[in-house]
Amino acid sequence: MQQIFNILLRYKNFLIYISLLFFSIVFLSKKSFFHESFINKISLSLSGSIHSVKNKTINYFDLFEKNQILKTENEKLKIYELIYLNQELESSNTINFPFKTIGAKILKNSFTNNRNYLIIDKGFKDGIYAEMGVISDDGLIGIINQTTENFSSVISILHKDIKLNMKFKKNLSFGSLLWQGESPNKMKLVDIATINPVSIGDTIVTGGMSSYFPEGIPIGTVISFKNTPSGNFYDIDVELFSNLTQKKYVYIIENINSEEIKNLENNE
Repeated sequence: MQQIFNILLRYKNFLIYISLLFFSIVFLSKKSFFHESFINKISLSLSGSIHSVKNKTINYFDLFEKNQILKTENEKLKIYELIYLNQELESSNTINFPFKTIGAKILKNSFTNNRNYLIIDKGFKDGIYAEMGVISDDGLIGIINQTTENFSSVISILHKDIKLNMKFKKNLSFGSLLWQGESPNKMKLVDIATINPVSIGDTIVTGGMSSYFPEGIPIGTVISFKNTPSGNFYDIDVELFSNLTQKKYVYIIENINSEEIKNLENNE
């Protein structure tokens, strides 16, 4: 104990300096948007590098299995794409599918907090930028939040501050999907008027009213519903098709029309 005390005394000036530096950085990050953004980018880059090395070491011994999983997911993604192209062909004589995909690997994935994030191994050098949608082989993952050269952070759909535009597959009843911080495989669907028929087992898909995701991606099924106190809307529980606690690979969606859409929205 005396030795520890002597060491602390010997290096007290250095320890005081480090402590003051730490508190100064924290203070700047809370008071200045510029410093907060700068610190977040450094943190993302460091965290991404650390988790990248960790994952490369762990995955070295099972590369064959990982490649097989990635191949299977690519095949499923092609099925999704064919579904959307068929939808376009049914409604039009021309093919207009303004979405491209970029494959990525998850380096870090949180799902036990109220506001969950992921880190993936693709950044702005790979053409990734903020507000791009992220999907997996069987559902939604989230939305790109920040990027560095080699990494990106993703706001998970398991985040209490985001709402996603959804609709019923059987009709055009649109609503918003949100997570209330409970089970990672259950979400709440709101803003569905009681004049629309709802049944247990109904499939929920993306509504297509945002630039993040194409229309028609399957999300989950209705497992329970009831009227809200006002009696005008439903309170609907949805069970997700995708298990977000077991994901390794994702696809970032690039909407090639996103800038044009944003310009129109800004001019409204």
